[in-house]
Amino acid sequence: MKFHQRTPLRHLGDLPSMGAERYGEKTAMHHQEDELSYAELEATANRVANGLVDAGVEPGDRVAIAMENNLTYMPVAFGICKVGAVAVPLNVQLAHDRLVYVLEDAGVDVLFGSERLGELVAGLNEALDLEHAFVPGGEAGGVTDYDEWVADRATEFETVDRDYESDACFQGYTSGTTGNPKGVPMTHRNILTTLQAFAETQAIDPEEDSILLITPMYHIIGLIGSTLFTLYSGRSVVLQNQVRPDVLLETIDRRGITDFTGVPALYISMVQELEANPEQYDVSSIKTLGIGAAPLAADTRNRIEDGFGVALVEGWGMTETTAGTAASARGVQKGAGCIGQPMPGVEMKLVDPVTRETRVPPEHLDPTAPAGLTGYEPDFDDEPSYTGEIAIRGPPVFEGYYNLPEKNEEVFDDEDWFYTKDIARVDEDRFLWMVDRSDDMLVVGGENVYPAEIEDELFFHPDVEEAAVVAADHEVKGEAPVAYVVCEEGATVTENEIRRFALENVAAYAHPRRVFFVDELPKSATQKVQRYKLEERVESEVGTLEPSEEL
Repeated sequence: MKFHQRTPLRHLGDLPSMGAERYGEKTAMHHQEDELSYAELEATANRVANGLVDAGVEPGDRVAIAMENNLTYMPVAFGICKVGAVAVPLNVQLAHDRLVYVLEDAGVDVLFGSERLGELVAGLNEALDLEHAFVPGGEAGGVTDYDEWVADRATEFETVDRDYESDACFQGYTSGTTGNPKGVPMTHRNILTTLQAFAETQAIDPEEDSILLITPMYHIIGLIGSTLFTLYSGRSVVLQNQVRPDVLLETIDRRGITDFTGVPALYISMVQELEANPEQYDVSSIKTLGIGAAPLAADTRNRIEDGFGVALVEGWGMTETTAGTAASARGVQKGAGCIGQPMPGVEMKLVDPVTRETRVPPEHLDPTAPAGLTGYEPDFDDEPSYTGEIAIRGPPVFEGYYNLPEKNEEVFDDEDWFYTKDIARVDEDRFLWMVDRSDDMLVVGGENVYPAEIEDELFFHPDVEEAAVVAADHEVKGEAPVAYVVCEEGATVTENEIRRFALENVAAYAHPRRVFFVDELPKSATQKVQRYKLEERVESEVGTLEPSEEL
């Protein structure tokens, strides 16, 4: 079966019809023992679209989805796109008031939910008095039974025309860990050019390849980097909501899974299960392992790669850049922290995080430019000359936050460069390596200190399982690092031992002045450390550090 690259799609709503034409009865998605073929995906999406027209949904309307990963999610999402409306995936881990904020901000009047989340949907419907709320089996509290609503509708639908470059088809919301979530409209061009860029850089075999998806579809990686790309390339998505190492390994073995993305803690538990039961699971089908959400100690990384027999692959992207916009080719990884090179059609540069003066120009980061002919060579004896904030522009980059004009003026310049606040460095081969968030940077006595660099060193201590570094006020230096550490089971290491270990491995001004041992680090639904919660603890538990606390 051939994978058709360079598909001239101009409307995301046409993706399932393309899949139905090319792949027909091939399974598009598995969930538990149920399957959905490419033909069924198209037919059900058309039923949803016809129902939405009857419900009065018009082009540009926002329609929300509150579901765990299941076989209803994508037919509903595509149905929304087909009528020219905008699908708003809801992070169902958010508190009720945050979800209400998102729905009000987006102007949602129609909400789809799953049976498992029926109470959540009914509560939102009651709070906002929505025009329509659909849940399988739901009829209480003004909620309509989705199954009955969709069952007898026509399976043909003519997609409503939308502008490829300017009209949104999805609207994601950032995590909002330090305030209300921000709406990120994604146009047909944003998403379709991203899918095509993935196709040009990844060696895909639709006959052999399948992806095991545990990342929620409301997350940009679960939706675009995993589900939409898999469907775009004619492969199969296997949904698994039971995130247990034995269940995941059994699924990889039974389904012949080739692609999987997880977070460090999950990989560690899977490797432990593999090591305990080496004859029980065959994971030789795996071709690509993606890693995200947290840094990883080198020895732990090696253990994971040895267990699965393939290299862990990292990339870079965000909701605002429509998922991954830097990556390595499939199966290629230079080392921990390497995020690869800009994807086709994307321009990147590294700038001073304060002045936005260019440090590494886009020509030098262009992987298609001949080496040595970019007109720029970093001075690798001067770290600031090859390290800076990532600025990006190109077809995958959004046009601005929804209803936030002042924020848009802050993050864009007059030449359409979007300033991401992510800090990276470039190496001799013009590959990018992630350093940290500029928001997280400390200024210690005039020196810039990135928490991730301290955390990376702490991971080398044999008693450290996880670590997070944040700023505390310092009487003399302005700020200084403080570390929160999760120890390996049975560890007896002391605070001073951790501090001295850090002092031996980082610049003296960058060593943690205090170390707190905790059972776990606070994390978001996508397993990112919530530094703001640690900063709140520092403010109440530490106050202002004094010079006497220096080693």
